[in-house]
Amino acid sequence: MWVPGWPLWMPNGTVIIEELEKLAKETENAAGYKRVVTPHIAKESMYLTSGHLPYYADSMFPPMEMDGEKYYLKPMNCPHHHKIFDAEQKSYKDLPYRIAEYGTCYRYEQSGELFGLMRVRCLHMNDAHIYCSKEQFAQEFRAVNEMYIKYFKIFGVDKYVMRLSLHDPEKLGQKYVNEPELWKETEDMVRKVLIESNTPFVEVQNEAAFYGPKIDVQIWSAIGKEFTLATNQVDFAQGQSFKLSFTNKDNQPEVPLIIHLAPLGTHERFIGFLLEHYAGKFPTWLAPLQVKILPISDKFMDYANTILETLKKADIRAEIDDRSEKIGRKIRDTEMAKVPYMLVIGEKEMNEGKVAIRRQGKGDMGVKLIDEFVTEISSEIKNRISD
Repeated sequence: MWVPGWPLWMPNGTVIIEELEKLAKETENAAGYKRVVTPHIAKESMYLTSGHLPYYADSMFPPMEMDGEKYYLKPMNCPHHHKIFDAEQKSYKDLPYRIAEYGTCYRYEQSGELFGLMRVRCLHMNDAHIYCSKEQFAQEFRAVNEMYIKYFKIFGVDKYVMRLSLHDPEKLGQKYVNEPELWKETEDMVRKVLIESNTPFVEVQNEAAFYGPKIDVQIWSAIGKEFTLATNQVDFAQGQSFKLSFTNKDNQPEVPLIIHLAPLGTHERFIGFLLEHYAGKFPTWLAPLQVKILPISDKFMDYANTILETLKKADIRAEIDDRSEKIGRKIRDTEMAKVPYMLVIGEKEMNEGKVAIRRQGKGDMGVKLIDEFVTEISSEIKNRISD
């Protein structure tokens, strides 16, 4: 029986997930991130070391007990990434050290807090961590913000603001790590980067992570609704907790600063945003079905199958509407389904090796050779062009 908060992804939703993950991997690879994979559970000691259990226990699922040990479903990937950083000795020449994964996490949201895809209990996070020196921090933090802005352009997000979440000095040792000087230093560092890069931001008290200041990325959909996309967090505490170090230029051990980032947030939340932002009309590169082939009658099914094979070889997602319906009905149904392209074929198109093209929301786009159409749509997909 299905349980609320645990999404089941149907084939169309899975296509969108895979396209987003492909985009993230391409972007992160170009930015020098190495990909890693981490397990779904960890021992209690891992989260005691990270500090998540004292501060985050209410949002974690109850432990499993085996062989006298307690194990937890992981609510976040960062402790695992810290262990990967620590697996081999690092020097200043290895920094900045950037790693990323789409990690599955589990958080016990209260029943009353569950909300569609926006608040779930099983989430797939576009997670990454940067380990760097203080001297490298400004450049790395700015590069992360620039990655966010690149994504905004791809998805047509015109309005955004970075919300700088700060600590409350009155709650040190309770809600926040008790390091007043480090809090001031890191908050000043983040604020300086935002100002110097002309990034729009606002400041909010008492919303930082327990281990450092963070940026909540606020975006607005095409219809004006505000969403929290993701966070970009600075961590001055867990490097010490996990005894992470690198050898600096003076041949001395130094604790790295850690930047936690999730530029596309989670599949669940981001796809929930995109559904509203595009009103279901996805750009061609992201659409689960990119082309619908509409034969006028059964006489043209062989030609329709030939076109389908040509599109599939070009890695274009396509289907044939083989129903015994009039072409007008097929066009209306495909338009309602918001499929980006329709290829109408009859005797003239078959004899000339062509297709009559219709664009969703724009109507008739003329007749072209199938190879010409494949070249054009492939370019549109590759470059992730949005209308």
